[in-house]
Amino acid sequence: MSRNETVPQFIIVFLLVLLTGFLFLNWSSSVYATEVEDLENTINQKTEELNKQKTYLSQIEARIKEISSSNYSLSEKVNLLNAEITKLQTQIDQRNIEIGEKLKAIDEKQKLLAQKKENLDLISGQLYMKSRYDGGQLLFSFTNLDQMLQTLFIKKSAIGILREDIEKTTGEFETLVGLKTSLEKEKTDLDAQKKDLDQSYQLVLAEKTRIQKELNAQIATKKSVSRSINGLSTELSDLQYQLIIARQGGTHVSISSVPASGDYNSTLAGFMANAPSGSFAVFSIGAYTHRNGMSQWGAKARDDAGQSYTQILNAYYPGTQLRTGTVVINGVEEQIMGNILVDGYGSLQFEDFYLHGIREINPAWNTTADLNVLKAQVIAARTYAVRRTSNGRSSICTTESCQVYSSTHYTGAWVQAINETRGQILTDGAGNPVSTQYAAVHGGWGNQIGWDTTDGTGTGDWMGRAWDRLSNVSWFYKAWYRQTYSETSSTCGRNAWLSQTEMSDIVNAYQVWVASNRTDSRISPVFDACHSTGNPYTYAEARARAAKPVSSISSVIVSSSNGTTNTVTFYTNAGPIIMSGNDFKTIFNLRAPGHLRIPQSGFVHVNVHKK
Repeated sequence: MSRNETVPQFIIVFLLVLLTGFLFLNWSSSVYATEVEDLENTINQKTEELNKQKTYLSQIEARIKEISSSNYSLSEKVNLLNAEITKLQTQIDQRNIEIGEKLKAIDEKQKLLAQKKENLDLISGQLYMKSRYDGGQLLFSFTNLDQMLQTLFIKKSAIGILREDIEKTTGEFETLVGLKTSLEKEKTDLDAQKKDLDQSYQLVLAEKTRIQKELNAQIATKKSVSRSINGLSTELSDLQYQLIIARQGGTHVSISSVPASGDYNSTLAGFMANAPSGSFAVFSIGAYTHRNGMSQWGAKARDDAGQSYTQILNAYYPGTQLRTGTVVINGVEEQIMGNILVDGYGSLQFEDFYLHGIREINPAWNTTADLNVLKAQVIAARTYAVRRTSNGRSSICTTESCQVYSSTHYTGAWVQAINETRGQILTDGAGNPVSTQYAAVHGGWGNQIGWDTTDGTGTGDWMGRAWDRLSNVSWFYKAWYRQTYSETSSTCGRNAWLSQTEMSDIVNAYQVWVASNRTDSRISPVFDACHSTGNPYTYAEARARAAKPVSSISSVIVSSSNGTTNTVTFYTNAGPIIMSGNDFKTIFNLRAPGHLRIPQSGFVHVNVHKK
């Protein structure tokens, strides 16, 4: 029996959404006015397609109901036929036993009759042979008359008895033969009935199998159509969300446009898959970076795309030129230093020792397949050292404050890149060394170059075209909730998302903080596994002090342009509350629970998602 499934009801409340403006969505690319009309046309098409799918689903469910009823009747028929066949088989088996016993008795009487006939034939034969003797011979064959008469009497009597017995046996035999014929006919009839029942059973069973197959196909089709409807409904809702964002100047992000690598719970895909409904997550676009100069992961993606090291350098350090062997310092041209002063190490040979110990690349890239990104990195590091030390006049530190150096040196392709670019640095037109800062990930925007995308623009789905994104590095778009940037560091036992209460508290704390001229020292994380000192406001205290107490948030719209988040608007039970991008980053880093934070310095480029 198949159980009828209830058709899910999808109600598109677009007019209501337009009245309230409170929808939940993900955003990340600027949407222009020309996209609004396209979105409206797409929504109309998706709505029409959705209605067709719902009609088709109704037809399928009606057919499933019909087949289910028929299937039940056929099952009953099959069960009845099974019982009848079992009963008939029992009767046939019993009759076969009876017939077998009677046939056995017939066989025994046939044997007895054959023996009696044999005796009769023997005696009759003897008498016949004697009758052919002459009378004298017959008479003189006996010793006396009494013996002769006695013998003739006995044989005559024996013949009479045998004849009677044979006649009786023959009668019984004829009766048994008739009975045997009757029994064999009865058995044949029973076998024919059983065969008919077997054929009927197989026909019904075949029909049941056919209908069950059709039923399964209809159910599978229903599931497929249901999934299609769910997908269309989700897609339609997402398009409607995009339309709302477009009209309000917000941005939108697709899960497929951002990496799902690294710590899964810190990714958009992990948040959508694992976070409870109603949760919020704050994603940083680019992380620990100043966004100056080269994006190392962007350079890796460019190398993978076939760009040479000169193309990579021109992309990240526009307006510069390669110069070999000499540099201009304070207006004077001189040879590039042979030795460099390194904090904690003293004077080191520059090309063949110090550069070998630069630890600014991913070790996995130290292959000849990545030679172009290695060469770009070597030239950036060489130029940075020359500029930082004024070509050897001062020392250089060995941490991230300068560039990381280690006494454990790279070998292989890294050394090859050093040797094949020996003495090359980046300068301006006058030969002065330029600033060649670099960082792991910029988030698709560079301060000197603007949009770091394949087409150099930030329109539409720019994230899918960002060179950082194409490298699939997780830092491109990530929710930061660990103590450090290491994906094995402490989380204080929590995930990367916030509950309604926690995000509402961020908005309440913002209002209290602004009212105090941004000086209230009690705006700090509430006590949790990460925090147990100080005197933070409780959730209730912050809500009570807020000018517009917030207890629920229906949606968040983030407006960004040119790599910067301008405003974050929260639609709450107390009405819309708007923060600047910088204020949101500040209050979030002050008040967010656990180790949640926006780790950007000197800029803010974020997104807020609600599930």
